[in-house]
Amino acid sequence: MKTYRLLLFALISVLLILSVHAAKSDLLIYQYTNPEVTVSFSEPLEVSAERQQVIADEIAGITSNTNPLNESYMPNNLICTLFGHDIAPQTTVTATHHKVDKYNPRCLMEVYHVTYCKRCDYAVEELVNDFFIFCCPED
Repeated sequence: MKTYRLLLFALISVLLILSVHAAKSDLLIYQYTNPEVTVSFSEPLEVSAERQQVIADEIAGITSNTNPLNESYMPNNLICTLFGHDIAPQTTVTATHHKVDKYNPRCLMEVYHVTYCKRCDYAVEELVNDFFIFCCPED
């Protein structure tokens, strides 16, 4: 009887760990269809899921919050105005633009370093590297 309880406990523990891992991976990969882009975070950001979605949209080229004059950003809330930004550790994000070229290697992979504030909308996406990869089959 004790063995069955131990096995049941182990099975439930494994299922819980897998469900947490699956939920976490949903926050790490964003798929876009027009244009066909996959944005992957190396780890979840320390911001809301909505804010992480906005950063993924910017990297995918869906929206643009870039500062064309390269001026310093103004804080977006009172706490950042008074105490400065709460900058999180830099994270790596990749964007794979599918079917960019007609022949292989036809997908463009871009690697970004993202620096962001945990309290406001301040974020800087710096393109570090880009290269073509074999990802999608030729038409």
